[in-house]
Amino acid sequence: MQRFPLRQEAETTEEVGLIYRDFQRGMGFPEVPSFIRVQATSPGMLAGTWGLIKNILLEGALPRATKELIFVAISVDRECKYCRDAHTACCRILGVEENTIQAVMEGLSEELPDHIRDVLQFAVKCSSGPHQLTDEDFATLRRHGFDDEQSLEVIATAAMAVYAITIADATMLDSDKLFSSV
Repeated sequence: MQRFPLRQEAETTEEVGLIYRDFQRGMGFPEVPSFIRVQATSPGMLAGTWGLIKNILLEGALPRATKELIFVAISVDRECKYCRDAHTACCRILGVEENTIQAVMEGLSEELPDHIRDVLQFAVKCSSGPHQLTDEDFATLRRHGFDDEQSLEVIATAAMAVYAITIADATMLDSDKLFSSV
């Protein structure tokens, strides 16, 4: 059971309600998930988190589906069921093939195309030990056509995944029912 209350929109300020609705539109969820509602206790935190999500996940040169797969891979690596389920749902909303999602959840299996597996391995390494990234790791991204902007977005997505996992695990969120219905 979560450690903090899950705020319904009726219990929040107008500013928080706007974030809830903006989140739903931007992410494509039919309702506001617990990850967002638990943060409504701290409107500044919620606004900051939504700003990160908008600017890192929803914007940029790297396709959102790739960013969502990065979240799934890091969530699996860090054993965060909440984030794994949430971002698997995002992948489904975006039309990512089920066999691709399954290959990521099974530890970046050989079934993945090389460019996907390599970027996900880079992101997982970045999330667990960014100081261990080598010039060869960056060269691998370049060989797959990633420019500096996209490479930085992989790094930012990995960092955001760690941030989100910390919040989800520390607040003890249970997976939302909506994740399995998407």
